[in-house]
Amino acid sequence: MPRFRVARMADAIEIAFDDGGMNLLSSDALRELHDTVDSCDRTVIFRSGQPRLFAAGADMAEMERFTGVEACQFARLGQEVFASIERLPHLTVAFIDGDCFGGALDLVLAFDLRIATPRSRFAHPGARIGIVTGFGGTSRWRKVLTRPAANQLFLANRTFGASEALELGLIDRIGNDVGTLPALDPMVKELTNRAERLSRYDLLRLAER
Repeated sequence: MPRFRVARMADAIEIAFDDGGMNLLSSDALRELHDTVDSCDRTVIFRSGQPRLFAAGADMAEMERFTGVEACQFARLGQEVFASIERLPHLTVAFIDGDCFGGALDLVLAFDLRIATPRSRFAHPGARIGIVTGFGGTSRWRKVLTRPAANQLFLANRTFGASEALELGLIDRIGNDVGTLPALDPMVKELTNRAERLSRYDLLRLAER
């Protein structure tokens, strides 16, 4: 079964991530996501296919078996996949409901906009076990966070709730409904309709209304 379910609408594509478990970013999942992203030709809405869980990050069980070379290849794969999302010419929106930790946080940083439910949480706990993300989060944070906030995230292993994440700029809006595409709130529909004509600066101003 595919981990990423794709629903095509007239003006957007919804990608729902569901691996039947914790939504782990394994090597196979990253390759599948890369193939899925390559087929996107309009606004992308990315979410979890499971309620109250976004994604748990990289597959640690797989990582434990890596040689040094394999670890480097895995990091490069994640960087390439997330960069391909970042390069998409259309608006990309990540809807987050639940925990968004580690590599999953790196993933959403590649999207133009991040909208989360009030119960969502954000963390990068790798430093607790002596690892640092190789997926690009240690450079992408500069788009949204101050250096002190990044220190709290990557070095102090802080877990941010949705309200604090919004205040810090890690997410762009808190919304109660991050369900399927037909249920998107008016703000996101308006962003989708205007995406081709707006700069990211304009999009963020619109999201603040």
